[in-house]
Amino acid sequence: MKSLEKAHISICGCDTIDSQTIATHLILGICNVRSLRLTIDEGIFRTSRLPIFYNLIELKFLGHGFNGRETWLVEFLHCVFNLKTLILNFSVVAGTQWKVLEVPFCLSFHLKEIEISCFNTHIIEIVIYFLDNAMILEKLIITMDTLTVTQKKKTRNQLLQLVKSSKKCLKLVVIL
Repeated sequence: MKSLEKAHISICGCDTIDSQTIATHLILGICNVRSLRLTIDEGIFRTSRLPIFYNLIELKFLGHGFNGRETWLVEFLHCVFNLKTLILNFSVVAGTQWKVLEVPFCLSFHLKEIEISCFNTHIIEIVIYFLDNAMILEKLIITMDTLTVTQKKKTRNQLLQLVKSSKKCLKLVVIL
């Protein structure tokens, strides 16, 4: 699998040590990919070290049904040095302390585009984190199809203010 360029991996139901070991071996086997679509469930890789993804430039991260995936995402980003595009599709829960999370190298020096789907009101914190730390960010795309019309207007105005104060993001695309 060393020559694999693109992978779509869905890992769920790893509630035993054996299944976590298999999932870890799978991730180790695809660490050379350039594009990864990763869907994970709670508890995955809590005890295993993640490999370094030197070639990964595009990550689509989908999480299902667990708290703490935001912190796990940042931990994963520490293993991805050259990431240029990050696509997120998961519901953020309140309570993550984004400001205290250590900033991954890729976020500071390589990440140019971020796309966030499944936008909810708690996403503002992650957007602030990315805008404060993504030094060469060119485009931020946010889809807000789950919000009411009133929430969309309020959130859109709030996002526009964030982008204006950032001076790092050149383009904000809000899909209502």
